[in-house]
Amino acid sequence: MMSLTLTSVYLANLGLPLFTQSIFYQVLLLIPIIFIEAFIHRKILKLKIARSISIAFSTNFISTFAGVLLVFIVGQNYCCLPFSFPLLPLELIVTLIPMFFFSFMLELIVGYLVLKEQEQKIIHQSFFQANVFTYLMLETLAITQLIRGYWN
Repeated sequence: MMSLTLTSVYLANLGLPLFTQSIFYQVLLLIPIIFIEAFIHRKILKLKIARSISIAFSTNFISTFAGVLLVFIVGQNYCCLPFSFPLLPLELIVTLIPMFFFSFMLELIVGYLVLKEQEQKIIHQSFFQANVFTYLMLETLAITQLIRGYWN
């Protein structure tokens, strides 16, 4: 009976640390991320504003959806580690690194499919710069939360 209770607690921890505390910020941050990436795509790929926003929105929607699925799949084995809320920013700092590569590669593939008229080298450059910029922004936010957590 005791082991069933502990398993339930571990499974509850999967959702709570990764989503409940920061889901609002994830959705809220997606808006400026889309516009930042659209601006970068517009400059590098020489696209019209509406097309660059459309591409940034669709690629980020796809990578966010795939990322949530990935977190759920990987999180089933990861959930039993003894992380607590004070370490959430540290957990996010570490987790954002593989998520950067996952997001970049997935968005790049979508970019290659959608932007067939563009040279692949320029598409690669645009998606790499867009993801580096936005993931550095997210890392900075996580580092700021970590530092702020120690001062409170």
